[in-house]
This record gives sequence, structure tokens and C-alpha cells, in this order.
Amino acid sequence: MELVSEVKAIVPGETFTIGLHLNPPAGFHTYWKHPGLVGVATSVEWSLPPGFSAGEIQWPAPQAVKMARYTAQGYRDDALLIVSITPPKEIRDARVTLTAYASWMCCGNQCHPASKVPFSITLPVAASADPDPATKELFDRFRNKIPQRDDAWRVEVSRRTESILLTLTSKQPQLTRDVAELGSLRFFTSDGQIDSNGEQKVTRGPGQQIQIELPISKEAPESVPSLTGVITAEHQWRKGGTSTALELR
Repeated sequence: MELVSEVKAIVPGETFTIGLHLNPPAGFHTYWKHPGLVGVATSVEWSLPPGFSAGEIQWPAPQAVKMARYTAQGYRDDALLIVSITPPKEIRDARVTLTAYASWMCCGNQCHPASKVPFSITLPVAASADPDPATKELFDRFRNKIPQRDDAWRVEVSRRTESILLTLTSKQPQLTRDVAELGSLRFFTSDGQIDSNGEQKVTRGPGQQIQIELPISKEAPESVPSLTGVITAEHQWRKGGTSTALELR
């Protein structure tokens, strides 16, 4: 794990981007912002110079991961947790150090928790912030994996006795990919209403419609006014688009 920057230098008053790069060993995984039934989400506490502020983590779309016999939500491969940093308009120091205290759990045949481990990066202060070619591919790759909202899909949620029915209908078929071409689909819960370990039943049609029957978790309320999370597909949700992860909130 390491802290990386998208730019070579900090410009006073100009927001820039850094990222915490998670790279678990083969056979191991880390966890998404909501790990699902088991696991511990990665979290970050920042130690920044006076006047600096950090935004929320921009999480790439998760994957289904196995913790013993349970299916959870995380990353089998490397992941970059992207964060925007806003510096003050005046910086007296020639160089600035940013520190992230990261807590996470890495699991495979065993689990290895870590708490508030410091990772730091030091950048010069300059009049311009040139992109760092050493990290460009990394940031580009994971920025494309951040789930996107798409108003071209109508979302409806209803509760059944032991499941929640999620229905997506294309409002603009000329823009959205045919539902038969999306490939395998999976919903990842960010509010805990769905049991990550349960079976998800996907039905396509009639027309440009998808229905996913989702197993209810013990945390779900009796009424379900909304559902927050991410639906991942094998192919882009829009014709000629880039996003394979659709955000619901």
C-alpha cells in the first residue's frame, strides 16, 4: 500500500488529486466502503498541514470476494482510493507532507487487520501542477472504474416478503446498451439492506428492462423507499460509453 499523487507539485489554492493504492498479495483481498456480510471497510484519517482539506474517498466499483464460505464486497485486485485535496491560497513552505492513517483488513486463507498505519507523500509547492507521468495510467484506470449515475435508466424498488425487487428500465434506448448485451450483473449494497451472501436472480425483459431480485439482510427496514449501491456489468451501460458500474442513490 502506498500514497501516490496525480501531480508533481502543489499550487496554492488549486485542488489536486492523490490516491491510496491498495495492492493485496495474490489470493488475498481488501474491502469496499461497505464490506457486506463480513469484513472491514478500508478507512483513512488524514493529517494535513493547516489550511488543507481532504474530500471524500471516490471508490472504484467493487468485486465479489470470498471470506471463508461467505461472499463479501471488496477488491481481489489492486484498487486506488482517489481523494481530492484542496490547499490554502497561501503556502509558506517550499515542500508539503500529507499523511494518511489507513486502517484495513486483508483476507485470504487468513485475515490480517491493520489500524491507523501512516502513509506519507511529500510534494513541492510550485506555480504550476504538471501531471505526473509515473501515475497517469493508474489514475486514469481507476477513475474509469468509479460508478456513475445515469438518468437514462429509470430505477424502481419494491419490497417482497423475503427479497427486494430492483427494476431498471431504459428511458432512452437510443443511448443505453441493449440489456441482452450487458453481460453478467451484480448489485453491491452500500447501505446494508441487501445480504451480500445471498443469491441474486436477474431477469431481462420485456423490452429494455432488467429485474434483480435481491436477498434482504437483517438490517433492512420493513419499508424500502430507496436502495443505494452499485450495479456492475461486464460491458458499458451506454453505447460507446466507458462506465460498467451504475451508481444508485
